[in-house]
Amino acid sequence: MARTTPLSVNYTVLKSALDRPFLILNSAINKLIFIALVTVISLLFMYTFVPFNINSWYQNASKFDLFKIFSTFSLAGTLTLLFTQFGLWKLLHIKHLSYGQYFFWFLGEIVLLTFAIMGCDWVLNNHPDLSVSNYLDTFNYTILIAIPPYVISLLILFGVQQNKLAYNLSLVATEHKALSDNLLIEDENGKIILTLHPNNVLFFKSEDNYVDVHYLLGGEVKTELIRTTLKKIESTCSYSGLIRVHRSYTINIKTVSSSKKTHKGYVLQFDPLPDLQIPVSASHQKQFEQYFNNTTSTLPSTPL
Repeated sequence: MARTTPLSVNYTVLKSALDRPFLILNSAINKLIFIALVTVISLLFMYTFVPFNINSWYQNASKFDLFKIFSTFSLAGTLTLLFTQFGLWKLLHIKHLSYGQYFFWFLGEIVLLTFAIMGCDWVLNNHPDLSVSNYLDTFNYTILIAIPPYVISLLILFGVQQNKLAYNLSLVATEHKALSDNLLIEDENGKIILTLHPNNVLFFKSEDNYVDVHYLLGGEVKTELIRTTLKKIESTCSYSGLIRVHRSYTINIKTVSSSKKTHKGYVLQFDPLPDLQIPVSASHQKQFEQYFNNTTSTLPSTPL
């Protein structure tokens, strides 16, 4: 059996990371935001820090002149990114790139941006020599100046993306929690037929191979006949208020309006159905009484 070395593990992890799809700039709005951020940040970066003593390249340049020069360079970067992120992306029919591929895409953008910067410098700096050596020097300056605004802009978009993802997940969790508070009534095949809030459930009555569900909808009592059993409903609905009180009845104890003690046992009533009385059979009477001994509920009880 081949032994896995730390080096091979690290290579596998790195390869997996580089093969992940780079989706931050997949939407047009994100591309535009990214380009705007790079433009603004690069202009502020150059004007604040004046990297590589750029001011010495232009004799007698005032601060206002430098601002115009840096604005020209930033505009060149903006046009280059608009071309690469939209025109070139569409021209090459690219749908998405991996993290590894995007690294080389970034280098390609710097190659094109260097030509643009050289063109601006040629106009602004009295037509300097357009040699390979000058291009390589400009490439080095360009990539070092471009990295900070490029990375900061991507991090901002990544942060916004993660924040939006976290928000959407919180909504899903909230919706899931709201759904989990409901009772999901399934048929014998596990198909959900009804979704009811516990406060709207009155009782379930067994009818041979069916169960008649009695519930409230808009203040009115509704019924739904479902092919299932009381046992299945009790096992799938994790709600403590459901209690079997009879071979044919499982009631929602929270919606019972009153219980009457008779010489035969208890009789339960619901306000929406004043003429209906559900008996508590002798076999379930002890469990019914234990429930009230172990709960703080104060169900009205009227001895007959």
